[in-house]
Amino acid sequence: MSAAAPRPAKAANQRSQQRDERRQKIIAAAESLFLAHGYAGASVNQIMRVAGGSLATLYAEFGTKEKLFEAVMTRRVRAAFDGAQQTMQGAPSVSAELQALAARIQERTLSVDGLAIYRLAVSEGPRFADLRKAVLTSGMRGFLTRLADYFGQLAAAGRMRIDQPQLAAERFLALVQGQRQFIAGCGDVKRYTARLRAQHVAEAVEAFMCIYPAGRRTARR
Repeated sequence: MSAAAPRPAKAANQRSQQRDERRQKIIAAAESLFLAHGYAGASVNQIMRVAGGSLATLYAEFGTKEKLFEAVMTRRVRAAFDGAQQTMQGAPSVSAELQALAARIQERTLSVDGLAIYRLAVSEGPRFADLRKAVLTSGMRGFLTRLADYFGQLAAAGRMRIDQPQLAAERFLALVQGQRQFIAGCGDVKRYTARLRAQHVAEAVEAFMCIYPAGRRTARR
């Protein structure tokens, strides 16, 4: 007796899962090659040789190389913030929660691949408008949007006094990154020892909480 044909809904779910797995495999291959060879140096042919499949598959999923790079940046933002939220769970205070978040951002910023993306953006962004847009929109703006949503939740819960979550997100990121990304991007990442990194995180959070104290802001009369 032949096996029963899969139900339409189940078959559709299987196709959707397979498509998502294929898409993630292409994005992972693209990220690896972009980091290793730069945006111009990584060809779509190389990417599909690593990922497996045809160029038709790549173009059907992403349309262009630029859109593929945008997908890489979007996935990096999601991974960075989701990882940060995991480290923040169970923190005993807002200050401890922010320090866990800041430490995670600093770790990602000064990582080998984080610095590679930074160097790629600086060196190739001026020549490729779509790359520049992906970094600034899907990358930087995407992360700031996630960060602003988090600060908005803290304010709504009465845990911090924040009137403008987007501005708070920009200030927080500026305090955490400081000049470190630039200096490390120039090749001097070793100067930032574990002790100096922890000290910077503590000082950045302290400065941020001077601007945005814990607790709900009192309405003006």
